[in-house]
Amino acid sequence: MNEVETTLSIQMKRMAVTLLDMQQSRFVSASETMDLSALQSEVYNQFFESYIDATMNSPKSVACKFLDRDNDILTKMNRYVEYPDDTHFLSLANDLSNKLYQIMQTVSNSNGSVFVAHIELIGEDYILLLKLDPKDAVQIDLETLHLKTIENILPDASSRVQKCALIRMNYDPLEENIYVLDKQSDGEPAKFFMETFLQATPIASDKKKTKMLMKELYEKIAESLNEEQTPQLQRAIDEEFEHGKYIELDASVHNIYEAIAPPENREDFVEQGAKLFINEFTDRNPDFTPTFEVKRDDLHVVYKSAEGEILFRYDKGLDNIDVKHDQVSGTYTITIRDADTVGFTLHKKPL
Repeated sequence: MNEVETTLSIQMKRMAVTLLDMQQSRFVSASETMDLSALQSEVYNQFFESYIDATMNSPKSVACKFLDRDNDILTKMNRYVEYPDDTHFLSLANDLSNKLYQIMQTVSNSNGSVFVAHIELIGEDYILLLKLDPKDAVQIDLETLHLKTIENILPDASSRVQKCALIRMNYDPLEENIYVLDKQSDGEPAKFFMETFLQATPIASDKKKTKMLMKELYEKIAESLNEEQTPQLQRAIDEEFEHGKYIELDASVHNIYEAIAPPENREDFVEQGAKLFINEFTDRNPDFTPTFEVKRDDLHVVYKSAEGEILFRYDKGLDNIDVKHDQVSGTYTITIRDADTVGFTLHKKPL
């Protein structure tokens, strides 16, 4: 078994690929697991990583739980959890893919590839199920300027037609078990993949509530601040929303406003600002439960260039790092105080 770790600390432990040929009514199973060490690192860093990130964090993704513990997918996965070897993984990958093929025969004639992988993400084990509809593309030869057709190009995570599920291997009936991303051509989440195949239902997870409240607090308050003050706002939110902490909506919102309130008109800023935010937030989200446990998977800050040439990643808990963005010049300045106390390792991509 080979393992590959990406820049988001995603360890790919096993992977297999199957083919759904809907037009020919043919299912092609995987006969062996993929040799992960033979694939380029960019495949993980720029392809699978982007799908996993979108499934966990996209506004279109849905946190779900299985309708019952006798779910067929859960039963198949538990066999592999009990016997985590290549043989049982291949059985799981082929069973899941064939189940999807059988269900799709009545609703779709779209061919596709199904990737099934065992990954470790932020210390937890998941089964990744990714169904993609390959496309053809035209490529230009930069030497001869000739054009040629390239078949079976896999779409990236920004493409609209895609189906992806992350299934937590450590099953807990009281928690979200699955993260689902299923966007149809019209951009709307489709219920077929989630309800018919996965037999799951959406839930309002603490992780979703944490992310939603943190995001809206930052965006609302930042509107009234100078850019130099936004790092202070981010630190106040990070400190208030500590992973594993139980919070109450009204109290936490007031704490954030108090942490960044200016000396002048301090009391009015806190009372009026917090009251306005809470009223607007609860009007938009009437089902939002005001007390919940903070659950976060964003405890690292990542600055990454568009093509991944440069990556800077650090723990939010470090208070000796400042990053300032000059919007006029477009440059970033990274300041590390007491740099001698921090260990550095440089990683260079192979040519």
